[in-house]
Amino acid sequence: MSNAVERHTQRLRVICAAFLTSLGLYAGLVAALGGPVRPLLPQGEALMWGFAFLAAVNLVTIMPLYRVMLAGPRRVFAVGQQPDRLLAAHLAAHVTAFARLEAVALLGLVLYLLAGREDWFAVFTAVAALGMVILWPRRAKVVALLAVPGTPPITQTSPS
Repeated sequence: MSNAVERHTQRLRVICAAFLTSLGLYAGLVAALGGPVRPLLPQGEALMWGFAFLAAVNLVTIMPLYRVMLAGPRRVFAVGQQPDRLLAAHLAAHVTAFARLEAVALLGLVLYLLAGREDWFAVFTAVAALGMVILWPRRAKVVALLAVPGTPPITQTSPS
């Protein structure tokens, strides 16, 4: 079981690092464009508030969806003690959460391209990056996910 935890944690970290790297690529794109771009739309502030609302709704619903995605597989794991489906559901829930966080950064990028405001891009991207750091996969969380009441916890065989 310990090897499965290590493999799963490593796989999650690689995928999540790719999502986090994409935020850097978006920042590089904004820097490559060389400062504020000419706004394509004159109603930039109204667009910002609309995107901020969409981002807020997205952020508020990330964890409830994450929990819902794991509820069924957790019940199945509690009965059958087969970790494969639970770990697959955990991977899917994590990828979904990170994709939704990246969507916030994409809203900031689109807002920058349409309204020409680099500061708005920075705020949206910083919120997405903070969310990714908070949800960063940790071995302890995977061990807790696979914990069965009444059994000894999985011991760590190598430092992580």
